Amino acid sequence: MSEGRSARPNPRRGGGGRRLREGERDESGRVVPIEIDLRAERNAYLPAERPEPREDAPARRGDDGDTAGAAAPGEVTVPRLGGNAFGLTTFVVLVIVPTVLTALFYLFLATNQYATSTQFAVRGAGSSGGGVDVLGMVAGISGASSTESADSYIILDFINSRELIDDLRDRIDLRAIYDRPEADFYYRFDPTKPVEDFVEYLKMMILPEYDTTSGIITLTVRAFRPEDAQLVAENVIAASERLVNEISRRAREDVLRSSREEVARAEQRMRLTRATLASFRGTEADLNPGASATAQQTLITGLESAISTQRSQLSALLATMTDKSPLVVETKRQLAALEEQLKVERAKVGSSSDGQVTTVLNERLRRFEELMIEQSFAERAYTSALGSLEAARMDADRQQRYVSVFVSPRQPEYPLYPQAMRWTAFMFGLCLIVWGLLSIVAAGIRDHFV
Repeated sequence: MSEGRSARPNPRRGGGGRRLREGERDESGRVVPIEIDLRAERNAYLPAERPEPREDAPARRGDDGDTAGAAAPGEVTVPRLGGNAFGLTTFVVLVIVPTVLTALFYLFLATNQYATSTQFAVRGAGSSGGGVDVLGMVAGISGASSTESADSYIILDFINSRELIDDLRDRIDLRAIYDRPEADFYYRFDPTKPVEDFVEYLKMMILPEYDTTSGIITLTVRAFRPEDAQLVAENVIAASERLVNEISRRAREDVLRSSREEVARAEQRMRLTRATLASFRGTEADLNPGASATAQQTLITGLESAISTQRSQLSALLATMTDKSPLVVETKRQLAALEEQLKVERAKVGSSSDGQVTTVLNERLRRFEELMIEQSFAERAYTSALGSLEAARMDADRQQRYVSVFVSPRQPEYPLYPQAMRWTAFMFGLCLIVWGLLSIVAAGIRDHFV
């Protein structure tokens, strides 16, 4: 038994009598068992080992072409998204193919487009400078605060709006111009589409630009024929000029309407005061109570002077004659007549002999003076209103704002559009950016799962 036990191979010794450690394989391929307590103590200090691939498992080829072991049971297999094959395929699909297609389109399919440019500005009768005033430049405010700049921005919005299409509808056929038979399928406009789409299409073919420093509007018009480009540009300028003239006409009408209304009010007021004064004169039977009062006062003063003279004479006669003397009696009779006349005249002006004022002539004179002041004020207001109306009429006779065209549209000779190199390079750059972003996302996904 002892010999038989000793003849059995010791699983802890390898070939040549070497002692095997726990976990190693012996000559028969069996793994030397590890005691539970020793295994737990060892696993606490050793890192986890990846399971070795099985011999019968299919090989997995990596990104570099080498064959790697297959995934162990329960291991998730993730494709290598950031490999060379994936990057090359996506680069061809997302960058090369769209760029080549774009270049082929502009080389063989795109139709030549002719462009004409014109420059004009909105000017006023008294304007001499640009569109931005000094105060606006110092304050950092745009020149749109001035009238000419505001009209320029109105023209920009008008050119890019439906109003332009409606204005030119009876003059030229814009839809037919941009639906020429020689036009390519991309740049040709379908006339059956609604007007809203046509407005967006014209924003590409009719491009206005405004320089806030000089106040100059540059208009660029594209078309499939040279004569069409010139025709459209001339009609757009004419439509813009009609718009500016209409704005000026409305402004002039507003100014004239206000002046005319002011003249009408002043005239009505003057007529009313004149009618009131005429009625007063007819009622009082006196054309000028002031002059009448002055004449009456002069008469009273003369009577008082005559009475004083008669009293002096009477006193001198009484000194040498008796009361029964004919001369004394006559003097007394004349004095009494003068005094009676003085009472009558004083009663007319509203004053009694003791100096107390009554309301007879004074009230009439006060009312007359009020009417005269009112009439004078109404006449001055009417004169001022007439002057304002005449000034407004003179200002309305000349055009306040107008479109000044200093670079007229000419018929182009060489097609400048559709700019094949520019749009091909743009397509290449855009696709390159998209491909780069997708590559970054793919690399992030790969790093997350590996």
